[in-house]
Amino acid sequence: MRRFLLFDCDNFFVSCERAFNPSLKKCPVVVLSNNDGCVVARSNEAKAEGIAMCTPFFKIADKFKAMGGVALSSNYELYADMSNRVMALLRNAFDEIEIYSIDEAFAHSESKNLFEKGLSVRNTILRQTGISVSVGIAPSKTLCKIAGETAKKLPSDKVLEIKNATDALPLLQKIDINDIWGVGRSITPKLNYLGIFTAAELAAMPRSLARSKFGINLEKTILELNGFPCLEGDSHSCQQSLICSRSFEHEIYQFSELKTILSEFTDKACQRLRAQQATASGIATMVETNRFKDARFYQNSCLISLPENSTNTARFIKAMNQGLERIFRAGLGYKRAGITLVGITPLSESQNSLFSNAQTSEKEQRLMTAFDEINKKLGSKTLYFGAQAAGINHYIRRARKSCAYTTNWNDLLKIS
Repeated sequence: MRRFLLFDCDNFFVSCERAFNPSLKKCPVVVLSNNDGCVVARSNEAKAEGIAMCTPFFKIADKFKAMGGVALSSNYELYADMSNRVMALLRNAFDEIEIYSIDEAFAHSESKNLFEKGLSVRNTILRQTGISVSVGIAPSKTLCKIAGETAKKLPSDKVLEIKNATDALPLLQKIDINDIWGVGRSITPKLNYLGIFTAAELAAMPRSLARSKFGINLEKTILELNGFPCLEGDSHSCQQSLICSRSFEHEIYQFSELKTILSEFTDKACQRLRAQQATASGIATMVETNRFKDARFYQNSCLISLPENSTNTARFIKAMNQGLERIFRAGLGYKRAGITLVGITPLSESQNSLFSNAQTSEKEQRLMTAFDEINKKLGSKTLYFGAQAAGINHYIRRARKSCAYTTNWNDLLKIS
């Protein structure tokens, strides 16, 4: 029988930092959001001290320092590369995986000894990357999530297998429905009104009632809790859209500076687009002033469609510039901006327009492939577009950022 394994990296951002800085082990560690604003990741030690997620760091800075804690800025380059390494190891171990987020992935298997398999893969990931992973094994994805969350609390090994619904019942009786994957906060009070407070009570809810009152998605969740998989995903599917946006450390007033930053965002989004073997049909550009500071709050966006689907960064930068020209207002200070690639389809399914040149399209794809391969081999931004400007990283504050240990030659660890 086919079953699922969920590999979930433990405190992923913190684990990435600790893999290259052993001095961070055993002390409270938090990772902060853009501009070192809020807590977005915590070590177990920080959790034990009562540090809550999304807490503004300035409110706890003195207290955290007094307890010997270490706060770090988000190191996106490091986290993305470590995630790729973990996912590569999972691909080597399983024929089919489905990446759910930067630190989670489902694997599918019909093997009889899944516990041993999960433990072996977990040890391989820990040995080769230094990242601890919790493993949940179950006949459905929802039960997998429950098994994975329970495995995180185990003192060692951190692998838990749920073989069937009967196995799951003791766990379901302890879980609040608000903590179930797929149950939104909006329907929790309505379920409570019906006397349903735990996952076990939801699993026993008549499916016909669930469907008539709340729709097919809740019915599927009930089936999943009873061990019947019905949330099959497509491991080869593309994202519906690709977003790259940031809040800036300081307001930006100059069109040229904003254009340079958004060109950088566009390049990053296009790299992700090509990495998933897809094309996009347009780009939406968004700008926003500081709603808490500027009395003339302004927010706007503009979508520019391309004549045909493309992967060419140059085309998207040109379209982004057109959109920015339409929505930019001189004299305003912009605190946030971003771009979104839309109309994403797999490369194999993309269709050229009636007036397109197939040879030109193929030439552009080869150019972008060569572009990416050179940057991968010789380092990020060995090649870049003139609109970007080299080394632009000043638009967000990351005063506590660690080194890019795995993606920058100059940041390689030195052992003396």
